[in-house]
Amino acid sequence: MLIKIKQNIVFILLTLFMSSFLLVACSNSANTTKTKDSHSQQDVDTLFKKAEALFDQDKPEEAYKILKQLAEQGDAKAQNSLGNGYQHGFWGEIDLKQAEYWYRKAADQNYAKGIHNLGMLEFLQGNYKQALPFFEKGARLNNAASINLLGTYYSEGIVFKQDYKKALEYFSKAVDQNNRDAEFNIGQAYYYGHGVDQDYKQAFAWYVKSANQEYSLAKIQLADMYFSGEGVNKDVSKAIEIIKPLAELGDPKAQENLKWYLNHPN
Repeated sequence: MLIKIKQNIVFILLTLFMSSFLLVACSNSANTTKTKDSHSQQDVDTLFKKAEALFDQDKPEEAYKILKQLAEQGDAKAQNSLGNGYQHGFWGEIDLKQAEYWYRKAADQNYAKGIHNLGMLEFLQGNYKQALPFFEKGARLNNAASINLLGTYYSEGIVFKQDYKKALEYFSKAVDQNNRDAEFNIGQAYYYGHGVDQDYKQAFAWYVKSANQEYSLAKIQLADMYFSGEGVNKDVSKAIEIIKPLAELGDPKAQENLKWYLNHPN
């Protein structure tokens, strides 16, 4: 059967886990590293970029050595990246205790992504109340991921009473920083009429924004809209074109929908 993506807590837990990657999680953010002078900071940045490159080249062991060195010297970005690697098993087996240890090191330097990731460790274990203060602090530091998560609390009625309009306020703040999760969430709001009038064209436009940042869930929704002719002219071939690469990469939702598209072209 055709799988439509709806907002529910199990789905959110899965997608948040899958979309939390090592180097994305530590890039494009303020560096709160303690350094002696600008020259030493330049050296730190150069080494960090080298670690990124090594990780992209599928050399995690070499990347780890550099990140561990920087983390032990007090670099918050490296500490956050090291924690991310432990959380997702990039350094071998998953080790949540080590992940928490390094996230906390970064958070102690008021590093927003480290604070957010501490919240995610609690959130993914279903400890929503314990996670909330981390997201609230992250939001105060203008972290888009934390702001988006606060919107999720309201849209799903987690801890707070369900409030779609309040959720949209948070999602809108997050999209000011081009947060792809928030763009997808606004698309979901328009698609299902949560806090706004149902509007497939608006949903389509927001899914496009998110999909352009390579967010797989948005691509799945776009393919479904092309297949169903919702908010856009029906185009089965376009739906297949969008979803086929995701299916080939092993995404189960994409695989199921692709099978449906191929078996039910009319």
